[in-house]
Amino acid sequence: MSTVIPIRFTQATLYAVHGPAGTALVDTGPAGKEAAVVRALRRAGIEEVSLIAVTHCHPDHIGGASALSRLLRAPVAVGRAERDWAGRGDSRFYEPLRPFGALLDRAMTRDYPPVVPDLLLDDGAVLDEFGIGLDCVHVPGHTPGSTAFVHRESGAAFVGDLLAGGMLGARPRPPFLAQERERIAPSVRKVLQTGATQWYFGHGRAAGALDVLRAWGPV
Repeated sequence: MSTVIPIRFTQATLYAVHGPAGTALVDTGPAGKEAAVVRALRRAGIEEVSLIAVTHCHPDHIGGASALSRLLRAPVAVGRAERDWAGRGDSRFYEPLRPFGALLDRAMTRDYPPVVPDLLLDDGAVLDEFGIGLDCVHVPGHTPGSTAFVHRESGAAFVGDLLAGGMLGARPRPPFLAQERERIAPSVRKVLQTGATQWYFGHGRAAGALDVLRAWGPV
Protein backbone atom coordinates (compact mmCIF):
# COMPACT_ATOMS: atom_id res chain seq x y z
CA MET A 1 0.00 0.00 0.00
CA SER A 2 1.28 3.47 -0.88
CA THR A 3 1.49 6.50 1.37
CA VAL A 4 1.71 10.25 0.73
CA ILE A 5 4.24 12.13 2.87
CA PRO A 6 4.04 15.96 2.76
CA ILE A 7 7.30 17.86 3.27
CA ARG A 8 6.44 21.46 4.13
CA PHE A 9 8.56 24.55 3.78
CA THR A 10 7.55 28.17 4.06
CA GLN A 11 7.95 28.58 0.31
CA ALA A 12 6.09 25.43 -0.84
CA THR A 13 5.02 21.90 0.02
CA LEU A 14 6.46 18.88 -1.76
CA TYR A 15 5.31 15.29 -1.52
CA ALA A 16 6.86 11.84 -1.40
CA VAL A 17 4.63 9.13 -2.85
CA HIS A 18 5.97 5.93 -1.33
CA GLY A 19 4.99 2.42 -2.34
CA PRO A 20 6.36 -1.12 -2.16
CA ALA A 21 8.06 -0.84 -5.57
CA GLY A 22 9.33 2.74 -5.59
CA THR A 23 9.08 6.33 -4.39
CA ALA A 24 8.40 9.47 -6.39
CA LEU A 25 9.30 12.89 -5.02
CA VAL A 26 6.84 15.41 -6.41
CA ASP A 27 8.63 18.77 -6.49
CA THR A 28 11.79 19.60 -4.56
CA GLY A 29 11.30 22.88 -2.74
CA PRO A 30 13.71 25.78 -3.19
CA ALA A 31 17.48 25.55 -3.54
CA GLY A 32 19.21 25.28 -0.17
CA LYS A 33 16.64 22.94 1.39
CA GLU A 34 18.02 19.73 -0.05
CA ALA A 35 19.49 18.41 3.22
CA ALA A 36 16.18 19.04 4.98
CA VAL A 37 14.35 17.12 2.25
CA VAL A 38 16.69 14.14 2.63
CA ARG A 39 16.24 14.22 6.42
CA ALA A 40 12.46 14.24 6.04
CA LEU A 41 12.64 11.27 3.68
CA ARG A 42 14.85 9.33 6.10
CA ARG A 43 12.49 10.08 9.01
CA ALA A 44 9.71 8.57 6.91
CA GLY A 45 11.82 5.45 6.34
CA ILE A 46 12.55 6.25 2.69
CA GLU A 47 16.10 5.43 1.68
CA GLU A 48 15.74 5.55 -2.11
CA VAL A 49 13.82 7.74 -4.54
CA SER A 50 13.14 6.38 -8.01
CA LEU A 51 11.95 9.62 -9.64
CA ILE A 52 11.83 13.38 -9.03
CA ALA A 53 8.66 14.61 -10.75
CA VAL A 54 8.41 18.39 -11.10
CA THR A 55 4.97 19.99 -11.47
CA HIS A 56 6.42 23.20 -12.98
CA CYS A 57 9.71 25.06 -13.21
CA HIS A 58 9.36 27.85 -10.66
CA PRO A 59 12.20 28.14 -8.14
CA ASP A 60 10.10 27.08 -5.14
CA HIS A 61 9.23 23.81 -6.91
CA ILE A 62 12.35 22.90 -8.91
CA GLY A 63 15.08 24.80 -7.06
CA GLY A 64 16.44 21.73 -5.30
CA ALA A 65 16.18 19.36 -8.27
CA SER A 66 19.79 19.54 -9.43
CA ALA A 67 21.28 18.80 -6.00
CA LEU A 68 18.63 16.25 -5.00
CA SER A 69 19.10 14.37 -8.25
CA ARG A 70 22.76 13.91 -7.33
CA LEU A 71 22.13 13.16 -3.64
CA LEU A 72 19.34 10.66 -4.30
CA ARG A 73 20.66 9.37 -7.65
CA ALA A 74 17.20 9.91 -9.10
CA PRO A 75 16.19 11.11 -12.57
CA VAL A 76 14.29 14.39 -12.98
CA ALA A 77 11.10 14.68 -15.05
CA VAL A 78 9.55 17.99 -16.17
CA GLY A 79 6.85 19.05 -18.61
CA ARG A 80 8.14 19.24 -22.16
CA ALA A 81 7.12 22.88 -22.56
CA GLU A 82 9.45 23.91 -19.71
CA ARG A 83 12.56 22.02 -20.77
CA ASP A 84 14.37 25.25 -21.62
CA TRP A 85 13.45 26.84 -18.28
CA ALA A 86 14.92 23.86 -16.41
CA GLY A 87 18.11 23.82 -18.48
CA ARG A 88 18.69 27.57 -18.08
CA GLY A 89 17.68 27.72 -14.44
CA ASP A 90 15.19 30.54 -14.86
CA SER A 91 11.45 31.00 -15.23
CA ARG A 92 8.65 33.50 -15.73
CA PHE A 93 5.96 34.39 -13.20
CA TYR A 94 3.39 35.97 -15.52
CA GLU A 95 0.34 37.88 -14.26
CA PRO A 96 -0.49 38.31 -10.55
CA LEU A 97 -4.06 37.19 -9.88
CA ARG A 98 -4.20 38.20 -6.22
CA PRO A 99 -2.51 40.86 -4.08
CA PHE A 100 -0.07 38.33 -2.63
CA GLY A 101 0.86 37.37 -6.18
CA ALA A 102 1.98 40.93 -6.84
CA LEU A 103 4.17 40.73 -3.73
CA LEU A 104 5.69 37.44 -4.90
CA ASP A 105 6.31 38.93 -8.32
CA ARG A 106 8.42 41.67 -6.75
CA ALA A 107 10.12 39.65 -4.01
CA MET A 108 10.96 36.23 -5.44
CA THR A 109 13.95 35.44 -7.58
CA ARG A 110 13.32 33.73 -10.91
CA ASP A 111 16.65 31.89 -10.88
CA TYR A 112 17.62 28.47 -9.53
CA PRO A 113 20.39 25.92 -10.18
CA PRO A 114 19.83 24.62 -13.72
CA VAL A 115 19.03 20.98 -14.27
CA VAL A 116 18.90 19.03 -17.54
CA PRO A 117 15.75 16.87 -17.36
CA ASP A 118 16.20 13.15 -17.78
CA LEU A 119 12.59 12.77 -18.88
CA LEU A 120 10.24 15.18 -20.67
CA LEU A 121 6.58 14.70 -19.88
CA ASP A 122 3.68 14.85 -22.31
CA ASP A 123 -0.02 14.71 -21.58
CA GLY A 124 -1.05 11.12 -20.86
CA ALA A 125 2.45 9.85 -20.01
CA VAL A 126 2.52 6.94 -17.55
CA LEU A 127 5.33 6.58 -15.01
CA ASP A 128 4.85 2.98 -13.89
CA GLU A 129 8.42 2.11 -14.84
CA PHE A 130 9.59 4.00 -11.74
CA GLY A 131 7.62 1.79 -9.37
CA ILE A 132 4.79 4.25 -8.74
CA GLY A 133 1.58 4.30 -10.77
CA LEU A 134 1.49 7.96 -11.73
CA ASP A 135 -0.36 9.37 -14.74
CA CYS A 136 0.73 12.75 -16.15
CA VAL A 137 -1.86 15.38 -17.01
CA HIS A 138 -0.82 18.57 -18.81
CA VAL A 139 -2.55 21.41 -16.94
CA PRO A 140 -1.56 24.78 -18.45
CA GLY A 141 -2.75 27.98 -16.86
CA HIS A 142 -0.27 28.74 -14.10
CA THR A 143 2.68 28.00 -16.41
CA PRO A 144 2.84 26.60 -19.97
CA GLY A 145 4.22 23.20 -18.98
CA SER A 146 2.49 22.62 -15.66
CA THR A 147 1.93 18.91 -15.05
CA ALA A 148 -0.36 17.20 -12.55
CA PHE A 149 0.49 13.71 -11.34
CA VAL A 150 -2.43 11.41 -10.55
CA HIS A 151 -1.67 8.38 -8.40
CA ARG A 152 -4.00 5.63 -9.55
CA GLU A 153 -3.83 3.49 -6.42
CA SER A 154 -4.80 6.20 -3.92
CA GLY A 155 -6.69 8.65 -6.12
CA ALA A 156 -4.31 11.44 -5.12
CA ALA A 157 -3.67 14.28 -7.56
CA PHE A 158 -0.57 16.44 -7.14
CA VAL A 159 -1.38 19.61 -9.04
CA GLY A 160 1.41 22.03 -8.05
CA ASP A 161 0.14 25.59 -8.43
CA LEU A 162 -2.75 24.93 -10.78
CA LEU A 163 -4.78 26.01 -7.74
CA ALA A 164 -3.85 27.16 -4.25
CA GLY A 165 -5.29 25.23 -1.33
CA GLY A 166 -7.64 27.12 0.96
CA MET A 167 -6.94 27.95 4.58
CA LEU A 168 -9.25 27.29 7.56
CA GLY A 169 -11.75 25.31 5.53
CA ALA A 170 -11.85 27.65 2.52
CA ARG A 171 -12.19 26.05 -0.89
CA PRO A 172 -9.31 25.97 -3.36
CA ARG A 173 -8.63 29.28 -5.04
CA PRO A 174 -6.81 30.42 -8.19
CA PRO A 175 -3.01 30.47 -8.04
CA PHE A 176 -1.22 33.65 -7.03
CA LEU A 177 0.13 34.13 -10.58
CA ALA A 178 -0.82 32.70 -13.94
CA GLN A 179 0.33 32.64 -17.55
CA GLU A 180 -3.21 32.25 -18.93
CA ARG A 181 -5.98 32.56 -16.36
CA GLU A 182 -8.61 31.42 -18.89
CA ARG A 183 -6.93 27.99 -19.09
CA ILE A 184 -7.09 27.30 -15.34
CA ALA A 185 -10.73 26.16 -15.18
CA PRO A 186 -10.42 23.76 -18.17
CA SER A 187 -7.26 22.28 -16.61
CA VAL A 188 -9.04 21.85 -13.27
CA ARG A 189 -11.89 20.02 -14.98
CA LYS A 190 -9.40 17.86 -16.85
CA VAL A 191 -7.98 16.60 -13.54
CA LEU A 192 -11.49 16.11 -12.13
CA GLN A 193 -12.25 13.87 -15.09
CA THR A 194 -9.46 11.50 -14.02
CA GLY A 195 -11.53 10.60 -10.95
CA ALA A 196 -8.85 11.81 -8.51
CA THR A 197 -10.41 12.03 -5.06
CA GLN A 198 -7.84 14.03 -3.07
CA TRP A 199 -5.99 17.09 -4.38
CA TYR A 200 -2.57 18.14 -3.07
CA PHE A 201 -1.31 21.66 -3.75
CA GLY A 202 2.07 23.35 -3.69
CA HIS A 203 0.60 25.95 -1.33
CA GLY A 204 -2.24 25.53 1.14
CA ARG A 205 -4.27 22.64 2.50
CA ALA A 206 -5.23 19.54 0.53
CA ALA A 207 -8.84 19.30 -0.61
CA GLY A 208 -11.28 16.63 -1.65
CA ALA A 209 -12.56 16.47 -5.21
CA LEU A 210 -16.02 17.57 -4.05
CA ASP A 211 -14.62 20.84 -2.70
CA VAL A 212 -12.80 21.42 -5.98
CA LEU A 213 -15.94 20.63 -7.94
CA ARG A 214 -18.05 23.00 -5.86
CA ALA A 215 -15.53 25.79 -6.37
CA TRP A 216 -14.90 25.24 -10.08
CA GLY A 217 -18.11 23.96 -11.56
CA PRO A 218 -19.31 20.74 -13.18
CA VAL A 219 -17.14 18.51 -15.30
